[in-house]
This record gives sequence, structure tokens and C-alpha cells, in this order.
Amino acid sequence: MLDTIAIRDELVTVQAAATTGRAECPACGTTSTRVPSRYVRRLDDTPAGQCRVVIELQVRRFRCRQ
Repeated sequence: MLDTIAIRDELVTVQAAATTGRAECPACGTTSTRVPSRYVRRLDDTPAGQCRVVIELQVRRFRCRQ
């Protein structure tokens, strides 16, 4: 989900959040909806035109119940 786009001087910041309600454990395959924490990933990519673009994506860290 896209939250905000901020343009300041030569910097464009896009803030978004992942909205997935569940994830599969890569070890055992069990589906989990338990979210004990969240964190922000910052993706700093090549400029778009004359502006630097930074994507800040808030993601959920799921926990396996097994």
C-alpha cells in the first residue's frame, strides 16, 4: 500500500507498507499470521531524471508457530 510521496529539492521519498496478512515458513511450509515485529527497508536506487529516489518499505516479520 502506498502511503506518501514526498519531493524535497532533488530527493523523492516514497513510503509504502506491505499488506500481506500471512506468510509461509521457508523451513516447514506452515502458514503464519503472527507478526511480532515490523521494520523498514530503504531502497536507494539510481536517479530518475535529476532526482534521487528513495523507497521506504515497511515490512512485517512473521514468526513460525512450529
